[in-house]
Amino acid sequence: MHCQLRVKKAVEAVEGVQRADANLQTKQVTVDYEEGKADLEKIKAAIRETGYEPL
Repeated sequence: MHCQLRVKKAVEAVEGVQRADANLQTKQVTVDYEEGKADLEKIKAAIRETGYEPL
């Protein structure tokens, strides 16, 4: 559970992201974001910083 929370907080810290939910069992992160503000590469970088590789 701690790892999921770490990924969630990292993604939510990206500018333009309003909410994120991480599920490490399914290897999915669901992100609600402001179109035109959030950057997919920044979201992927935030995930990498937590030690996971985005698909």
